[in-house]
Amino acid sequence: MSTTPELNKVGSAQTRTLEDLIMDITSHDLNLQMQQLLSDYKKTGQEEYKIDAEYLRSEFYTWWNDDDSSFVPPAEI
Repeated sequence: MSTTPELNKVGSAQTRTLEDLIMDITSHDLNLQMQQLLSDYKKTGQEEYKIDAEYLRSEFYTWWNDDDSSFVPPAEI
């Protein structure tokens, strides 16, 4: 079974769309988690919540390469 260039383009487009969707979901989820941690920090004054939110943000930015919006697994960094 051979693959034609047209099928490769479609598969590539689907992969790209899936990567974009994963990035959107991950970004949204992490934003919600960071907001909750910062809210807890403001309510309690416990520095650990703020540190955890900062850590989540730094992890997200190291995993995603914003230049081409592709996922870079931690093992490849």
